[in-house]
Amino acid sequence: MEAKTKIDEFNIPVPWGHIAVKAWGDSNDPHVLVVHGRLDNAGGFDNLMHLLPNCFYYVCMDLPGHGKSSHFPAHLPLQTLDQVIAYKLAIAHFDKKFIILGHSYGAQLALLFTRLYPNLVEKIILLDAFHLYTKEVKDLKKYLIKKLESFLDIDAKLATRQPPTYTYEEARERISGNRYQGETLLTKAADPLLARMLKSADNGKYTFTFDQRMKSYINPLHDRRFAKESLLEDPVTCPVLLILAKQNQKPIRKYADILDMIRKWKNVTVRFVEGGHDVHNNYPERVAPHITEFLLKQEAKL
Repeated sequence: MEAKTKIDEFNIPVPWGHIAVKAWGDSNDPHVLVVHGRLDNAGGFDNLMHLLPNCFYYVCMDLPGHGKSSHFPAHLPLQTLDQVIAYKLAIAHFDKKFIILGHSYGAQLALLFTRLYPNLVEKIILLDAFHLYTKEVKDLKKYLIKKLESFLDIDAKLATRQPPTYTYEEARERISGNRYQGETLLTKAADPLLARMLKSADNGKYTFTFDQRMKSYINPLHDRRFAKESLLEDPVTCPVLLILAKQNQKPIRKYADILDMIRKWKNVTVRFVEGGHDVHNNYPERVAPHITEFLLKQEAKL
């Protein structure tokens, strides 16, 4: 795929500050909103962008509290619906229907957003995630207490302590080795992320800029029964591409019943690729052909 020569960085104004965007391609082309996972940022797609068709405009956004985007107002716990609002404001800024490509938490948000606002979404591409995590009724109290206590601890530390500092190599090692299911980021995958999440400190080292409160974010409270009934009531009707990593079996096993329901929707394509949860960043050549085929297949209908 020919390298994209046009890359723009700009901010979308929102009531609490701005949403930072790294956009690839020509803004006259069909728009693809590209959204990262929790504690990542738009840099996590740099390697993939070079392999995707040039006839689309890829709007890679930093979710609030990530990358170069503003944090949500201080001293309040963060919830998934806060990020759904960010999705809505980002899309409203362009005033057109979008294709959405999301990884991990960004994919979970994409599925939820598409079900809430189907008129705003042309189709969705989900990278190694699909539905928000559920909690059974017997576990809800424990879940909420854990999340609230974690938030209070983080908030107290933010108010009274200076953030730790790291050399660049230490920062790279920290984000490379602290991944979902024990995966490790390659250097080529970690460096674009670090470019959007480090700030220089006075001692010549760096601090991380992501919102620590995202470590204790709260998902909508729903159990498996509610989730399945909701999927029946409000299924996604636009085309869906779900790419799952073969070496990340945990969500596939844990949510096999929900995955089975999604696969029965019309216009759903599921592909399995070799690799772990960050395969799109470590080995983008494994997912790019599936995404490209899906994008170009629909292009004639846009």
